[in-house]
Amino acid sequence: MIIVSGIAYHFLSPQIFVRNHSDRNFYQVIFNLPTSQITFEPVKANSRQTIYFSPQEKTGLVTYQLIAINGDQVAQGHIKYQFDDNSSQLGTKLSFIIDKQYRISFSGNN
Repeated sequence: MIIVSGIAYHFLSPQIFVRNHSDRNFYQVIFNLPTSQITFEPVKANSRQTIYFSPQEKTGLVTYQLIAINGDQVAQGHIKYQFDDNSSQLGTKLSFIIDKQYRISFSGNN
C-alpha cells in the first residue's frame, strides 16, 4: 500500500513539460517558481522533457527565460501560479512549447 501511494504521489506531483517542435537546439530554459527554480538543459530540437517538482509553499508567478546556444536570451514570460493548499497542486501541469515557427506558448492547468 505504501509503495502504491508513493507511485501515485509521484505521478500526481506538479510537473513542467517542455516540448521543442522546432529544428533548433537551445541552451536552456529556466523556470522560476514561487519558491524554487527549475532548469532544463539542453533543449534539443524535436524533443520532449518532463520534470516533477515539489508543491510550492506560496502562490505567485512562474517566469521563464529561454536561452539560445550562444547565451542570448531569446524569450521570456510568465503565468500565474495559484492554489488553495498543497493538495490542490496535485496534478498541476505546466506546458512550455516551442512550435515549428519558433513561437513560444506557456500555459498551466492550475
